[in-house]
Amino acid sequence: MDFSSPVSPRNGHNLIAQSHIPLPPRMSLITGPDTSPQDHFSSLTATVTELTKTVQQGMAQQKQFLAARDNANFQ
Repeated sequence: MDFSSPVSPRNGHNLIAQSHIPLPPRMSLITGPDTSPQDHFSSLTATVTELTKTVQQGMAQQKQFLAARDNANFQ
């Protein structure tokens, strides 16, 4: 699944806000074969932490988008 590609609307309307939050590069998520379990766990923890922040930012962005859309619909 490619999340960096724009979403194509099915019915001519695109109600999905496009995110401006960059995803981490794939290579930063891959550890080498000589990585110790502790280093692997630390890397995984850092990745999960960054993804959590990204999801929270995306949720806040979506909330702002929906609020702006609702305000435009009521005016």
